[in-house]
Amino acid sequence: ENKKDAIFSATIRMINEVGYANVSMSKIAKVAGVSASTLYTYYENKEDMFRKVYVEAKKLMLSAGSKGINESETVKQSAKRFCSNVIKFLQEEKEYFLFIDQSSSSPLISEAMYEDINVQNQKIFLAFERGVKEGVLKNAPVDLLIGFCFYPITQIYKESCHPQALTKDIDYELVFNMCWDAIKK
Repeated sequence: ENKKDAIFSATIRMINEVGYANVSMSKIAKVAGVSASTLYTYYENKEDMFRKVYVEAKKLMLSAGSKGINESETVKQSAKRFCSNVIKFLQEEKEYFLFIDQSSSSPLISEAMYEDINVQNQKIFLAFERGVKEGVLKNAPVDLLIGFCFYPITQIYKESCHPQALTKDIDYELVFNMCWDAIKK
């Protein structure tokens, strides 16, 4: 299991540093501190490794986003918890986020993979769906409502990571309130 974790981390680090096209299985093995043949015990080839690492990283992010969300809190509390969890993940797992962001538009990512990933999204989906049913949130597709919270936060965070960013000290409470204003009824 330690070897697989080392390979996971090395894959993310290498793709973030040099890009998918410039990464080879042997380079990842070297960074992970394992033999190249060890990679083939877990993955069929580079594409398989990329897909599986992407799915795992995305699941980790969504799992972190849904942490602590429960039916006893208000919809606004659930939405705020989701946004706070996402911000915490971005800050604590910046490399994972940058990998996910960079990789999400890859043609190697298939629709079938999203079915597996979206299982992690269930708590978040149910909370926002409850908001629509209760009339707290706009009558819009739930994935769109979630996107109006998730994407502004991630894009503002990503922009703030650049050395010449105009937005350095982000008030994420304000960002959440702006997201909330966009989705509440």
